[in-house]
Amino acid sequence: MFPAGWAQTSHADAAIDAALRSAGGGTGGPPAAGSLDERVALLLSVGEECQTERELRQLLLKHEQTGFRLYDGFEPSGRMHIAQGVFKAMNVNRCLAAGGTFVFWVADWFALMNDKMGGDLAKIRDVGNYLVEVWRAAGMRMDRVEFRWASDEICRRGDEYWPQMLDVARRSTVARVRKCCTIMGRGEAGLSAAQMLYPLMQCTDVFFLRADVCQLGVDQRKVNMLARDYCDAAGRKKGKPIILSHHMLYGLKAGQAKMSKSDPDSAIFMEDSTADVRRKIRGAYCPRTADAAVARDAEMQLAADDLKNPCLDYVRHVVFAAPGATFAAGGATFASADAVRDAFVGGALSEADLKDGLADAVDALLAPVRAHFERDARAAALLARVRAYKARPDAAAPAWAAPAQASRRRALAAAADVAVGDAARVVVAFAPAPRLQCPLADAARHARGLADALRADAGAVGVVYCSDWAALAVDAAGADAKAIAACHRRYVRAVRALADLYAPGVGARVGAVAQSAVALARPSDYWIDVIAAGRRVRLADAQRAAGQRADDEGARVGAVVAALMRCADVAAACADVVVDDGGAGGALALARTFWAEDDRGGAAAYAPPRVAAAAPPPPLTLDAAAAAAGDENAAFWVGDGPDAAKRKLKKAFCEPGNADANPPLALGAALVESGLVAALAVARAPENGGDARYGADDLDRLVADVAAARLHPGDLKPAVAAALRESVLAASAAAADYPDAKKDAACLKALAKKLARAKKSS
Repeated sequence: MFPAGWAQTSHADAAIDAALRSAGGGTGGPPAAGSLDERVALLLSVGEECQTERELRQLLLKHEQTGFRLYDGFEPSGRMHIAQGVFKAMNVNRCLAAGGTFVFWVADWFALMNDKMGGDLAKIRDVGNYLVEVWRAAGMRMDRVEFRWASDEICRRGDEYWPQMLDVARRSTVARVRKCCTIMGRGEAGLSAAQMLYPLMQCTDVFFLRADVCQLGVDQRKVNMLARDYCDAAGRKKGKPIILSHHMLYGLKAGQAKMSKSDPDSAIFMEDSTADVRRKIRGAYCPRTADAAVARDAEMQLAADDLKNPCLDYVRHVVFAAPGATFAAGGATFASADAVRDAFVGGALSEADLKDGLADAVDALLAPVRAHFERDARAAALLARVRAYKARPDAAAPAWAAPAQASRRRALAAAADVAVGDAARVVVAFAPAPRLQCPLADAARHARGLADALRADAGAVGVVYCSDWAALAVDAAGADAKAIAACHRRYVRAVRALADLYAPGVGARVGAVAQSAVALARPSDYWIDVIAAGRRVRLADAQRAAGQRADDEGARVGAVVAALMRCADVAAACADVVVDDGGAGGALALARTFWAEDDRGGAAAYAPPRVAAAAPPPPLTLDAAAAAAGDENAAFWVGDGPDAAKRKLKKAFCEPGNADANPPLALGAALVESGLVAALAVARAPENGGDARYGADDLDRLVADVAAARLHPGDLKPAVAAALRESVLAASAAAADYPDAKKDAACLKALAKKLARAKKSS
């Protein structure tokens, strides 16, 4: 059995520290005691697998004087079984003795995702504090243990956390992340889109906490390996985490590869009574010979074990985890787990004696924990609250489900550069994903939609919503944050200037807001909306909205995250009307469906926005195929000045007598029809027909003159160029005339060179 008082002090440390002191070190903290080999061996004793031992050795050498950081996360879910309690406490103490600092990530946000405690964050916080008290009572050293609450840290440092998560998303495929979803206790079939967020966030935690070592269970191996894969994909030579995966204790019933909190008899829990312990262990599966019907779960166990006997598993990984421990059963005292196994398999130790000895040993571990919660008034009150939550799980509506719409409007007002009153109707145009060449037609479409809506509603304001974080997720503009901001600045200025062309004075009522600014203004609410959307939306539907095929193995999960973010964006923008950008069938449709079906109600109630179909913009793309191939002269782009008109139209296809496939003709007619110019003014010599003017009532005559070759391309093109210079290109030039224009232009030029080099090298 254990030495007296083993579970009441830092009992697991005593023998460890004694061994390390004999090697010439102390125990107060880094630098660690013991030789390098001893410290490596101590850490390896924690895990069933290490990725990789060589890297672990290098880490200890590098941080011999400063120490290193290990991390594990736990979801406050109401109960703690013995593996999470005693087994984890012993492992943490080993890690500290080897010179580490242990950081626990209290995943209250993940508990919220999984509806624990009814999704009430305050109750989840109580449960988390209860689990910390259990560890303290179980003997976990607290001198170099930190507890970080996800909800606090993410809200406080959201500008670090979320861009990191989005970078993981853009570099990871849906197929790869889908394999990690079993960490949520579910298979791949029927996944919700939110279940993709869990592995992405857990991977992000590693880097956010600056962990050197991920010390989690074997069941978390896939997501921990995702963090290593991400480092390879991102070219991160430093900060690649070492994975130290500990053993997963079997469930007490036959065929249970691990314990289950949902099955009370599958495990010993830290609050179990002596009677509970004896009843569960006496009823445990306990084979003496291998049972072929009980298959090994390769996801949960890496080490070979033909018996899969949970009683022997407890003996090895709980009883003998304590240095110097012994085990008494059947009138004999055993000094090792192998000796117990041999005696049991050989028949020298009966099943009843094995179970009685194990029940005594386990109960001795739990006794100090029970005593702590009986004698400590604060701990007792905490336990009483947690028990009450479990007794009344549906007593209150989920607090996570009700971010108030009023708070969304306040956040928008604080982040936008246009006055958003409490009652003002908001017309939103979602800026397209930024790119080095943004079609001027996109800006014209949004400008026309905003102008029409604001002209019809004098009390409304327009907002160009710039999804800068989603742009990171989909790898837009090389995922360069400065370039993304530069593209958005140009785009917003172009939309404002073009809106003034359609409705003079309207541009002053059009503002801009960055997605990141809104999200950081109310970080908890924004991502709760994202998670809520993901919980309702199937992964396959989110992929479809993102333009992905479900069977595309190379599809990036960043596009799925961006689609879910659009669901949060329409509410964050307080959108009453959204200008149709031609993509209403994708992420915007997903968002409208989500809000139409959202049943959270109360202060969160938000009606899906109306989609306003804007009149089509002038056909500012002269050759779609060439423009898609990168021909700068095949279209007009945001930032093009008046000088671009003659140069680009000169190369445009314009066959004499052809009025059907004639881009300059279509463009000129559209400029007149939309009211951007009063007329096309053709200047030519008298012998060629003399000057001509084509206004809104003369467009049929314009087409007829081109078809009959009475209007030659050499005369049509200059007229269209002049119309462009006085209208859309004047507005486009304004987009490149602002205080930071030169700096932004240099940024985009540098990015263009970088992308060209990358394309060439690939």
